[in-house]
Amino acid sequence: MGNICFKEEFVQNDFVKLKFDEDDLQATSIQIEGREAKQKVKLSDFKKLKPLGQGAYGKVMLVEYYKNGIQKLYAMKILEKKNIKKESQIRHVFDERKILEKTDSNFVVKLRYAFQNHARLYFIVDYMAGGDFYYHIKSQPSVPDHFIKFYSAEIIFGLQHLHSLNVIYRDLKPENILVSESRHIKLSDFGLSKILENDNEKAKTCCGTIDYLAPEVLVNDGYTFTCDFYSLGCLIYEMYFGKPPFYSKDKKQMMENRIIRLVPFLELCSKEARDLLTKLLEVDPKKRLGRKGAQQILDHAFFKELDIKKMKDLQIEPPITLIQSNKVDQKIFKEKIPKTQSKKENLKIFEGFTYFQKESQDN
Repeated sequence: MGNICFKEEFVQNDFVKLKFDEDDLQATSIQIEGREAKQKVKLSDFKKLKPLGQGAYGKVMLVEYYKNGIQKLYAMKILEKKNIKKESQIRHVFDERKILEKTDSNFVVKLRYAFQNHARLYFIVDYMAGGDFYYHIKSQPSVPDHFIKFYSAEIIFGLQHLHSLNVIYRDLKPENILVSESRHIKLSDFGLSKILENDNEKAKTCCGTIDYLAPEVLVNDGYTFTCDFYSLGCLIYEMYFGKPPFYSKDKKQMMENRIIRLVPFLELCSKEARDLLTKLLEVDPKKRLGRKGAQQILDHAFFKELDIKKMKDLQIEPPITLIQSNKVDQKIFKEKIPKTQSKKENLKIFEGFTYFQKESQDN
């Protein structure tokens, strides 16, 4: 997806290592507070179980923490420092770490630990057993209205929290929305997110996934939180019709169509959904629904059947059904592990990157 100004989806990597190498094991230790016996966490306390994904700067692994009777699954995001050399790339990494540290919402993943060695950076975050939202919408022949309303509201709760922290998400798409074991969603992957320093600042970087990108992101006039609500409109549209609006393999043509054409097929959904999508997919951000904040969207008639307060407190049963299993799929991947080079590259120490969260907050 996308072109030169957009996030790369994958990098080529023929090797999946399920054991930590010598470099990994030299990662900075972290003191954990809030436990009876204070312990230091290091990578040898985690066991790699399987790969969960691959990104432009590294990979994500499912890991198991087990020590002194404490056992828990986490997702470990491993970033290669050699891939993070430009000033803008370093800034994005630190912004992601800041955002993960600051967030405190039922609808955004939480950072548990962050540490580093001379070669790599490591984020340890919540493991979301339900996988990504993309699977759950694509595995249904048609997505029911109640499902769309319920999870659209939860996504808005997550965006509302990020915006309250002056964060523009900038990469809302089904693959970045994860489903927990309790079947609620959490927003993840803040590598492209932008922290605004004040209420008057605007973002100007052209980034995101083009299928969900707001038109104003492509121009140089700057944009703000409302770009996330255009992406929300694209996602809701996809749940109804199977693809984002104006979808085309010709990305340039797709963006042009967003600006000059009316949103297609809206006559096939309810009056409330039609009105919501028309207002979210408004080309002019100053006229777009959500310009007054996320609550303006939640007040729309589309969500009138939902008990918003109970939903925010996770008191409403989610519509997704997960197959319960006591075992993690530990399928062994056939791997060829490359030899570690003896000469260590002198890569920059990311000062202030290390982080831990108290056990009492780990929920």
